[in-house]
Amino acid sequence: MSEHAEPAAEAPAEGDAPARGRFVGLFSRILGWALTSRVMMIVSSVVGLVLLGAVFAAWSYFGQIALEPVDPASIELAIAALDAGKFDEAKLLVGQMQRQPAAPELLGGALFVLGAVKAHEAGEEVSPERRRIMHEIAARYLQKAAALGLPGKRQGRAAYLLGKSLARSGQWEEAVPALEEALRDKSQPATEIHSLLVESLLEGPESDLPIALKHNELVLADPALPQAAREQAWITGAGTLLRLQRYKAAREALAQIPEGSSVAASAMLLRGRLEIEEAQTLEKDAPERAAKLAAALVDLQEAARLDVEHGPLSRQALLWMARRFELMNDHAAAHGEYDRLGKVHVNTPEGLAAMLAAADYHRRGGQFDKALEGYRHVLREIGAQVAYDSALMPLSDVRRRLTTVYQQCVDEERFAEAQTLIDLFEPVFGRVSCAEMRAKTFRQWGESRLGQAHDGGPAEDVAARKEGRGHLRAAGRAFEDLARLRAAARQFTDDLWAAADCYFTGQSFTNAARLFEEYLHHEARRQNALALLRLGQARLAIGEYDKAIAVLEECVEMFPDDAIAHQARLECARSYQRRGKLDLAEQLLLINLVGGSLTPASPEWRDSLFALGGLLHESGRYEDAIEKLQEAVERYPDEKAALLARYTIARSYHDSAAAPAARLQESKTDQAARAAWSESLTRAHEHYQAVQRTITLRGQAGGDAMDRALLRNCYLMQGSVLFELRRFEESLQAYGSVITSYQNDPIALESFVQVANCWRRLNQPVKARVTLDQAKMVLKELPAETDFQATTNFNRQQWELLLSQMSNW
Repeated sequence: MSEHAEPAAEAPAEGDAPARGRFVGLFSRILGWALTSRVMMIVSSVVGLVLLGAVFAAWSYFGQIALEPVDPASIELAIAALDAGKFDEAKLLVGQMQRQPAAPELLGGALFVLGAVKAHEAGEEVSPERRRIMHEIAARYLQKAAALGLPGKRQGRAAYLLGKSLARSGQWEEAVPALEEALRDKSQPATEIHSLLVESLLEGPESDLPIALKHNELVLADPALPQAAREQAWITGAGTLLRLQRYKAAREALAQIPEGSSVAASAMLLRGRLEIEEAQTLEKDAPERAAKLAAALVDLQEAARLDVEHGPLSRQALLWMARRFELMNDHAAAHGEYDRLGKVHVNTPEGLAAMLAAADYHRRGGQFDKALEGYRHVLREIGAQVAYDSALMPLSDVRRRLTTVYQQCVDEERFAEAQTLIDLFEPVFGRVSCAEMRAKTFRQWGESRLGQAHDGGPAEDVAARKEGRGHLRAAGRAFEDLARLRAAARQFTDDLWAAADCYFTGQSFTNAARLFEEYLHHEARRQNALALLRLGQARLAIGEYDKAIAVLEECVEMFPDDAIAHQARLECARSYQRRGKLDLAEQLLLINLVGGSLTPASPEWRDSLFALGGLLHESGRYEDAIEKLQEAVERYPDEKAALLARYTIARSYHDSAAAPAARLQESKTDQAARAAWSESLTRAHEHYQAVQRTITLRGQAGGDAMDRALLRNCYLMQGSVLFELRRFEESLQAYGSVITSYQNDPIALESFVQVANCWRRLNQPVKARVTLDQAKMVLKELPAETDFQATTNFNRQQWELLLSQMSNW
């Protein structure tokens, strides 16, 4: 060993040193004893393994004790206590099992007991709201129990309790299947189940009156039915027959109610309703109608008198009195009664029915804002109600009335109000129907605004187009949402198409391309040619020329006999033109023009001719361009494209002067070049003038963006041509017209510069400097946010520098 031991990293605490020394010493002695011989090593190893095994065995034993599963006998004891009506004991037994693991079937039994106990406790609750909540909790327990499995033959009992709890918590539609299952178990209370089915079928959002009536007849058929319950069943049956418009049978059912019955008020109310409904089937001038309405008033007043609690029966009597006023043609009184009932009893079923009727009166009277306020309130309350009471306002009737309101909004182009209603429609119409209405409304809104774009001045046109396209893009989003909701339905591809088409019309070309691609992925046949065309057009609009070419060529190849192939060929030519492949573009246009499948009467032939003329001009073949464009103008003089074609003819003449001008630079004596140069410029000037006169005479100089741009360019180009012809005084007049008409536009600066050049050519430098000073003043007055490069080649700083330099020349 080394003479110098390494220092300890940290000195131990004084109190720990002796204990640690003893432990280390003991461990060292045991280790030394175990290593003294080979036999000792074997013995020590065996002892260690035995001790380790003992530790694991103890751990497993105590773990088994801690996690002992639920004894099936415990579940049976809880169910036995439940059957004996000892609900607290059953609940206590299940509570003791909650911290122990259980097999699914045993857990299902425990949940069944909890659900049954909770349903019993709900029946003893005084508060209606707490009663509903507890039944809802009971239903959840019983649904989970049914999913896990029930012990023994408890399915019928569980179905009965589940159906009852669902019905009592207002989940009418879900209650019906459970109650029908419970009926198959003959040991369950059939009369009560039939009664619950009647309630569920009548109170649910989609009432099934004939089936409810059959179950009610089975309730009445029970000879052991108590008298009070029998009278209530007669009332229920009479009300159902009344809703089915079986008036004679309803009157017979009401005759079964004895005087002094606990349901006498309900019977009088139904008699009053019966008289009113029979009266409205008669002619307005029939004496019997007036008699029935008079009898109805007596019955309704008696119903209100008998309702000592002044609750729902009294409110319903007031509601039917208002309806009686309607039938008497006293609409002012009817409106007043509806309005009063709706305000006093705001959130009751009767108040909502009255508010809906009052809103109808406001709408018919032209007070649309008040009507919308009423409709919105009714819709919000219907959506907020946990259990909707459809007895007074069947959903079918609410849908019919609200559809009328919505359609009136659309017909009167009150699209914002229509969308407000749709946002509240979901509890009544459902999510999918609302999504469809929302999408169609946005589409109609957008199309309407685009259609109004030509009704006003230029500012109104721009605003209308912008708004219309915005609504169409919103329609695209709404149709896309609808498609996702109906992804598994047959309307899916139709919704995709509508979404893509709205995006396309709304100029959201990226979204349009995305959805046209998705449509082609899902739809094998319908509208594939048009979808490929629209996809190609969208790609072209966003500058993806190669993708546009690929799609449009696919369209032509796959559908060569379809009329759409000609338009696809035209759009493909435009894509090639954007890519600079003018020869390929020309080939496609010539196929349309001379291929034999189109005639000059077809729009594709016409557009191809105009496009070919523009293409020839762009490629510098001015004579050919003039020839084709002249033919297009002569064939289609009234087409909007004809005006641009005439301007392009002028540009072609103007640009064609460059070649003879170059020859004149080389040889001043080339008379043929001089004549060609002069004729080209003169022809260009004539055509510029003709286009200018056309726009000015038809009075659209301020109405159309294309016309405004062409008119401005015609003035500028006339000045340019006259300057080149050295007709400086005439050039001054042309540029002066630009300055006068566009003094608040940067293009005026260009004209000032050209006017100054004219004055210099006329050897009047003072006037040239004055013109430049005027240009500087105009430049200063232009707003700071002016976009100079939209109509000129320079920004503000460059214009300031140019005008300063020219002033020093």
